[in-house]
Parts: sequence; structure tokens; C-alpha cells
Amino acid sequence: MQFYSIENKNDIGISIKTISIVSVFILLFLGCETIVETEVSLQDLLNSKTKIISGDLYVEVAACASHEDSRKPSNAAVQAQQTIPIIFEGAEYIECFSKSFDSFAHFKIPIVIDKDIDGKFASNKNVNIISNKNNLLWIGIPPGIKKKMENFKEESFGATSFDLKVNVMINNDTGKDHPFKVVSAYIDGHPYVYGDLTSHKNSKFLVTLSDVSVDQALKDGRALVLLH
Repeated sequence: MQFYSIENKNDIGISIKTISIVSVFILLFLGCETIVETEVSLQDLLNSKTKIISGDLYVEVAACASHEDSRKPSNAAVQAQQTIPIIFEGAEYIECFSKSFDSFAHFKIPIVIDKDIDGKFASNKNVNIISNKNNLLWIGIPPGIKKKMENFKEESFGATSFDLKVNVMINNDTGKDHPFKVVSAYIDGHPYVYGDLTSHKNSKFLVTLSDVSVDQALKDGRALVLLH
């Protein structure tokens, strides 16, 4: 995934054009890569009420088709279809496909834009994108999802650990430039401990959480990514 609207000026000064958010969360269960993506506009982050938006989840599987009979799904694909809706409530299986020698089970999932400032998740059963007057973007992972992921590893795959990565693409549909700050994250692959950025109208940029931010989201339930 590449974005061409970012102009690197210095380590804490980047020009960008839009903010339409694609959220990408990457989980590794026993070496199986899982990618969660969603798109939301800056307008929604700033002005919408709490609401549910659609996201995509891609779970890497050993193969889509059975080695014994290619007309049938593989055991891994069937297992993913059975397990993912338990972890991510509302997940709907779409298809299984192969790309560059890797196979993925594709699901649609609900993701919640949480606009409240009460310190509680708008949904305890879905990934939350938290945005309010205090901060532009938090990533929220409710404890229930974390627990289900742990059960999924231990009971289904026998894994003892997993790696989570989070990417967010933002589209500025406000009709004007919007300054913001980034904390412990990458912007289009460029690392920032802390940085001041400006998003120009009608453009996009990619935010990737650092390992520290991901660990915080898993441990504390949420991690701050962008500030006003």
C-alpha cells in the first residue's frame, strides 16, 4: 500500500493532503498473518457521532483448498471460518484467495468509531477507533477481544504468542488543511517518536503504530496515536 500525498520536510514537519482513515491491524497467530483494514474520513473523526463502519479482515492460512481435493476448502480455511467470528463479533466470511504464494481468508468485520469521552469503549466486542475533542485518534482493543485471541492461539493453533501491528490510512475530506501530531508511530513508513504534521485537503496518509503503542493497546486496552 503506497501513498503519494506526503512531502517529507523534516522529522517533525510533513505536508499531507486528506484524512480518510484506513485502519489496518495485523496479528500473527502462530505465524499466520491477519490484517484488519477500515476506512474513515477526517470529517467523521472530527464531527460524527459514535457509529459502526465496515472493515476487512484477512487471515493467512496454509492453503485455501484441500490438498486431497481442490474442490473442497482446506482444514485451515475451515478453521478460520469457524474461529474468526468468535474473536471478532459480526465477522462475515467472504472468500479465500491466494496472492504471491500466500493464502488468505477474507472477512468483513464491524469497527466502531467511538466519539464519547467517558473513558469506556463504545463496543466491548469490536475494535474501537476513538476520537473526540481531547485527542484525534486512539486505537482501542477491548479486553474481551484480547482474551479471545489468547484462547484462539492456545486452543486452536497451540501458539504461545502473537504479534499485532496496526496501520491507519486517513482521508482529509474537511475541505481545508488540518494540523495534528503523531505519537510513537510511522507516517508512510517514516518513524516518529513525536511529530508535528499538516494534512492538506483531498489527500491520504498512512499511520503505523510502533511496537510500543501496540503493546500498550493490548495491555491497557487503548493506545494514543494522533493528537489535535
